[in-house]
Amino acid sequence: MTVLTRGANAAIATGPVEVAVTGARQGSVDLMVFQLGPDHKVRRDSDFVFFNQPASPEGSVRLVAADRIAADLAALPSSIETLAIAVALDDAVPGSLAAIAGLAVTVSGGESHTAAASGLTVERAAVLVEIYRRAGAWKVRNVSAGWAAGLSALAGEHGVSIDEAPAPVAPPVARSPEPVDPAAALPPAVLPPAVLPAASPAPQPFRAAPAAAQGQQPSYPMPGGFPPPGGSLPPPAPFVAPRPGGWPAPGGPVR
Repeated sequence: MTVLTRGANAAIATGPVEVAVTGARQGSVDLMVFQLGPDHKVRRDSDFVFFNQPASPEGSVRLVAADRIAADLAALPSSIETLAIAVALDDAVPGSLAAIAGLAVTVSGGESHTAAASGLTVERAAVLVEIYRRAGAWKVRNVSAGWAAGLSALAGEHGVSIDEAPAPVAPPVARSPEPVDPAAALPPAVLPPAVLPAASPAPQPFRAAPAAAQGQQPSYPMPGGFPPPGGSLPPPAPFVAPRPGGWPAPGGPVR
């Protein structure tokens, strides 16, 4: 095994390699890889491999564990010249990478090379090693350089824009309830069934009341010669004896 001090480099075989990072733990010390072109920048954001995007677009670089990377150098696009192996402290972790005991990288591919992080002081994010092309071959170098500003500075240096944390949402402003029309709030009125008037009795045939019941005197003598109620019959006419020879002629006495 070759031990690489800060700034030292060594050749590695072209083909599959495994990169193990001692001290990397997701949620505290996050491991990541940047695929870089000749300008030392990513071609696009998908060239940034990390726990939320664990594989490169071509699948030749993969984050297989919180502390381990698998790469196939022979399968990398020709536009990729460097793999930057980096770590960053989580925002919730105080201090710097200098406090991470045993922080180091081992690159295995044929021969193994170990590069311990050294010279770090206040850096919260750092590139530990680079695997890069040189004259058609691949090499590994111990970089151990970083940024006190953390992940955003590391990503920006390599052309990746890290989204800012969303601004806190203001709580909704309490509003007075809208006045409620009491009539509108009540359920539709249910009217009682209509009370129909009692049916009128069927009309009876007209019957004249007796004259006595109407307070009137009858205009004819009561049968049997009885006086009408409340009075008496008029006295009879004086009797005239018939003359001999017969009764008087109708309409007057016989002459």
